[in-house]
Amino acid sequence: MRRVAIGMILAVALAAGCTPAVPRPPVTFAVMAGAYCSAEGKVAVEGAVVAESEGLLERAVADVNARKGVEFVIVAGDLLARADPLSLDRARSILDELRVPYFVTLGEHDGPAPVRGDTADTAEPQEGGASRSTVLWTFQGHGITGPQGYWAREIKPGVVVVGLDTVNPGRPAGHVDGRQLAWLDRTLSAQRGKMVIVVGHHGLMPLHPLDEGETWRHLLVDNAAEVRRVLERHANVVLVVTAHHHFAGGRIAGRIVYVASPSISVWPMAYHVVRVDQQEAEAVWVAVAPEAVARKGLEKLLASQAYCGVFPEGEDGETTCVRLFGGNKSKLYRLPSIRP
Repeated sequence: MRRVAIGMILAVALAAGCTPAVPRPPVTFAVMAGAYCSAEGKVAVEGAVVAESEGLLERAVADVNARKGVEFVIVAGDLLARADPLSLDRARSILDELRVPYFVTLGEHDGPAPVRGDTADTAEPQEGGASRSTVLWTFQGHGITGPQGYWAREIKPGVVVVGLDTVNPGRPAGHVDGRQLAWLDRTLSAQRGKMVIVVGHHGLMPLHPLDEGETWRHLLVDNAAEVRRVLERHANVVLVVTAHHHFAGGRIAGRIVYVASPSISVWPMAYHVVRVDQQEAEAVWVAVAPEAVARKGLEKLLASQAYCGVFPEGEDGETTCVRLFGGNKSKLYRLPSIRP
C-alpha cells in the first residue's frame, strides 16, 4: 500500500508538471568578487579602493584559510582592476595561497577594460594590458580548460559548478551568446541527477528596481531572460551566483535561488560564504577591511555617481545607498522539495 501511495503522489506531481527535486549534498563555499587587484594601485575604478586592493584580497584569502568548513572558492569576476601582467601575476600568486581549490570566472575588467568606467554604455578597450587570452591561460585548471571562459566541474560527488562567461568585450553590460547557451543546455542535461550551482559575473535576475531601467541595466546580462529560460528547463539547477551588482542580495524566482555577492574592494569590502543543503541556502558576507580602509571605502561609495549618485540628493539618499550596500549580511532561502 505504501508503494502505491508514493506512486500516486509522484503521478499527481508529474501530471501537474512537476519533477522530484534532485539530491542536494551539503556544501559550503566562498565567493570572492570585485577585488580589482592592482599591483600599482593607480587604476581608477568607480567606488573601489584600488590602492589597498592587494591587501584586501590577501586578507580575504587568509580569512578563508582560517575558516572551517569552506570546501572551495569561486572567483566571480573583476579579480583585476586592469589586466596588466604584473597585477595578473600578483593576483594569481595571492589566490594560490588558498588551501582549498578555487575556480575562476571573468568580469569585464579581467582583460582590456572599458576606459570610461562601469557606467558607460559603450567603451573602447584600454591599450597595453594583458589580453583576455592571457588571463584565460593564467587560470587554466581553475575551472577554465582551454580557450573558452565557460566551464563545468564536478567539485565533489553530486555537486557540479557551472561557470558562465558573461563578458561582452568592450562593454560593461553582459551577454551570453547562442553558442554558449547551447553548451549550457547540453551541460545541464548531462548533469541530470546532480545538484548544479551556476556562477557568472553579470546579473541574471533584477535585484533592485533600478535594474529595470537604464540606470543599472548594465549590471545584468542583456539577454538574461533567455539565459534564465535555459536554466529553468533543468530541475538540477538550485543556485545562481553573480557579482556585478557589488552589493549582497538575492531572490527566488522559478524556484531557483539567485544570489549576488559583494565586492572585496567596494564598501563594505566583503566576500560571501554560501552554504547549501537539502532544505536551505544561506549566504553570509564577511568584511575584510581594517577600520581605516573601511572608512575610506565608505567615503568613495558615497562619492560615487554610479552608486550613491542615483539616489535622491541629501541624507535620505545616502542612507538608502548605505543600507543597500551594507545590508543583507545574512540571508536564508528555503529550498522547495518539488520544483516545476
